[in-house]
Amino acid sequence: MTSPLAASEPAPVASSPGSVWRRRLPGLSLAAVLAVVSYWLATLPGLKVVGPLTVALLIGIALRTALGLPGALVEGTRYSARTVLRLGIVLMGARLDFALVAKVGPRVLLLALAVIVGGITGIRWVTRRFGVPEKLGTLLAVGTSICGASAVVAASSVTRAEEEDTTLAVGLCGILGTTGVLFYVFAGPLLGLSTAQLAILSGATLHEVAQVMAAAFTWGTAAGDLGTLVKLTRVVLLAPTLVVLGLVSGAGGKVRYSWKEPPIPWFVLGFLAVGSLGSAGVLPAAVKAELSTASVFLMVMAMAAMGLGTHVSMIRRAGMRVVYAGLVGFAGLALCAWGLIQLLAIR
Repeated sequence: MTSPLAASEPAPVASSPGSVWRRRLPGLSLAAVLAVVSYWLATLPGLKVVGPLTVALLIGIALRTALGLPGALVEGTRYSARTVLRLGIVLMGARLDFALVAKVGPRVLLLALAVIVGGITGIRWVTRRFGVPEKLGTLLAVGTSICGASAVVAASSVTRAEEEDTTLAVGLCGILGTTGVLFYVFAGPLLGLSTAQLAILSGATLHEVAQVMAAAFTWGTAAGDLGTLVKLTRVVLLAPTLVVLGLVSGAGGKVRYSWKEPPIPWFVLGFLAVGSLGSAGVLPAAVKAELSTASVFLMVMAMAAMGLGTHVSMIRRAGMRVVYAGLVGFAGLALCAWGLIQLLAIR
């Protein structure tokens, strides 16, 4: 039976758009400030290889651990970690250039496809063996196989992964990619590959574009350009990968058909649309550059917000098995790419 007191309570009044944005503004502002700081820190020698997305994540975690998160910031940081992130993914389509696929040649394209398909399936198998949760394992696999933090945050929205899983996957991709740069630079000459092959190996396996450049340009300008081209080919292939993830995500891998939740999420369709317009020459180069810059800034904001929502205890709960799985997966990916370079006689 409903009590008289409960019955007399007024019905909740819907918030006006202005009041909603006033509640979001403090958290959004903080995320934007942390994004600016992250960009500056990412220019420093020790952090340049890691990139602003991972730096923003680490700053957010550090602030949350040291100071906590006041209630006034919660709504804005959540909005940044979700809606702002998806807008950043849409604009990230400006970074795509489908003509790159034609430039790299069939054997290098085959290598990139094999790395992505084999990497995602193989690393998912490895993470299951280590007892890593399903969605976290998927994010690690996609981030390692394609383009690090950008791929993780894009895939997290498609697969509806928890923010904690996204945070872990982004942080681990940053650590693994930096480790890979150091390995290739110092141990690369011992792998029995030419300079061009080393550049292709780094472009085919390292997580971030900045990491590929840091490794490949140590072997010369031509090697740096080649490694970057191979890496950008993997970035282009993020688009079809997101489509596939959108089709198979959800309980039991069932496709969800509705206007609100189509089988391919709306932001992925936006990502593809912007990429198609840019590749077709509809968007001027200057506009593409501005959209690309805006996309990265929005995703850096989102990563800072995710860090602010992260408890250090969550990282401890995940345990070292996640780190071990990531290391084994990345090592396996690099070994397979090395073998494919030899098998396909890529020079």
